[in-house]
Amino acid sequence: MTFETIRVEVDPEGVALLTFDRPQARNALNAAMVDETRRAIDDLVARGDVKALIFTGAGEKAFVSGADISELRERDRMDALRRINSGLFRAIEALPFPTIAAIRGFALGGGCELALACDLRVCGEGAKLGQPEVGLGILPGAGACYRLPRLVGPGVAKELIFTGRVIDAHEARAIGLVNRVVPDGEVLDVARAIAAEIARNSALAVRLAKTALNLANEGSTDALQAFECTAQAVLFEDEEKRRRMTAFLEKRAHRRPTLAVGGLCEAPVELGREELARLPEAEQVPDVGTFVPGKKGRGVKLTAVLRAARPSEEVTHVALSSLDGKARASLTLEEAAHAVVVYALRDQALTEAQGGPFRLLLPPGGDACRNVKHVATVELRGEAAGDLCGHTPEQHARMRGA
Repeated sequence: MTFETIRVEVDPEGVALLTFDRPQARNALNAAMVDETRRAIDDLVARGDVKALIFTGAGEKAFVSGADISELRERDRMDALRRINSGLFRAIEALPFPTIAAIRGFALGGGCELALACDLRVCGEGAKLGQPEVGLGILPGAGACYRLPRLVGPGVAKELIFTGRVIDAHEARAIGLVNRVVPDGEVLDVARAIAAEIARNSALAVRLAKTALNLANEGSTDALQAFECTAQAVLFEDEEKRRRMTAFLEKRAHRRPTLAVGGLCEAPVELGREELARLPEAEQVPDVGTFVPGKKGRGVKLTAVLRAARPSEEVTHVALSSLDGKARASLTLEEAAHAVVVYALRDQALTEAQGGPFRLLLPPGGDACRNVKHVATVELRGEAAGDLCGHTPEQHARMRGA
């Protein structure tokens, strides 16, 4: 389809870009643009391969500067009842794929309302947004009176609409009107990156999630729960769900186990069994039984693991978490100096039954709950992190006494 006031393109990944193309009028929304946009989005839906749609404005001065005032001045009550702009914005809101407003320059009046009808808004640092209609003797009648309060709250929405005040990008981000603020020259690139991230997911799952989110403001909890469960039932039977989950499980099964070290450090690192074995020989513990009687395996001192990430001077504590997040230990640096990470048994990787692939051990006399199995992450912190176990302080005291 060819148009006079807009441009439309679709990339191979299914990301569509609709550009409002009246830069000489700061992309003001006139009747022709409304009609062409309606036809364009209908065509995009009919294609069946579009996974996300970005709206943007030609030039650097405006996304959509508002409705065309010369047309708006001549409209009468019957035009208002035809829902010219509000009908288009409702159609945009209800599209089966996510929409992103990529905003540079002005997004005022109907332009701001169009952005509100989109699912996400990426904004340039030089953008200006607002609903100045009351200054022209009308109200924002294409969705701002109900969409704006949902985003920013009724009090802020009333202030913006009653005063007609135009705000900058950073205030818009602070009140929740836009999702991201980026340099003006990066607006479209960031919007494309978000759209591409969306397009990589299941189109049906995203579509049903969007429907559920849109219904959140319109239904009772029971009705919303019923829709959510029904949508999930549809997805549970979808072949793409089975394919994607199978691929995830196969990838995880073949993933090399690593111990991730991060937090307050200069060089976050992931260490596998081979990397742990290559840490300084002086830090290796060939027989952890000499360190913790009754235990078997080869390990390395926790301090060597921490040094591999080059800790910051602010570090006072170390938090360790198991792969499933259900076990956690918080150690001071002094306690960490006595801890060991076990990574092998008879030169073989620790199995899950043995607490592997990595296990934290502390010498006797401490809290046995802090001997965390299946350790996956080590976080360098400037404060303590709570331990996670099911024992009371009294039980801990008895275990330490034992």
